[in-house]
Amino acid sequence: MQFTVSPQARRNAISFCGIALLILMLLVFLHLIRDDIPIGVSVVLGAASGIFMLLGIGKLIEPPVSLVITPEGIQYLHRRGEWHIRWENIIRFDVPRVNRVLDLEDAPFIGFRLHNVEEVLDEISPRLASALLFEQRQLLTMALRHQAPDREDYTPYFDIPDSYTSPNGKVYKGLIGVFGKRMEQMRELLGYDLYVSANALDRDIYEFKAHLQRLQASR
Repeated sequence: MQFTVSPQARRNAISFCGIALLILMLLVFLHLIRDDIPIGVSVVLGAASGIFMLLGIGKLIEPPVSLVITPEGIQYLHRRGEWHIRWENIIRFDVPRVNRVLDLEDAPFIGFRLHNVEEVLDEISPRLASALLFEQRQLLTMALRHQAPDREDYTPYFDIPDSYTSPNGKVYKGLIGVFGKRMEQMRELLGYDLYVSANALDRDIYEFKAHLQRLQASR
């Protein structure tokens, strides 16, 4: 049985585009009926229309399906590419947590810890690796701030060499090498190798985790 996930990031895309068009039509209408519209009003309405349109288009270009879950494994779909992990390669998955004073804070991601990272590195495209490196920078910063607050030099986490040697001794170069090193760093900081943002899910992250556990148990 196959289960697909439609990301929350695509929600309200048409509404945002519609609002942009309405604001633009209002601006045009105002200029048709009056010649003395303050330039500040025109700038604000024009900027608002542009922002809503960009947000709407940004949502529309996201893939309609972000995850495909089958009895064999999990496939993550991104506009820059995809990765796939077999159930047998998953050690565990959960919502990552960081230390925050005397409490723990959940990160808005689902993390997957793998037996063998080579299965991902052998298939992921450089375009997707580059996109994920950029998108997960905020998660890395959050992890460093709370998991390694006493560290004096964070350069190794941001100035990553373009070569990575896997635990099995396989060497990866270029963007794949950088991504492999980032996976190693994130495992060190948060305990997981791969991360899926809550925006890519179709429900609350904790509900999704429970749903994924049921799918895993019944596959």
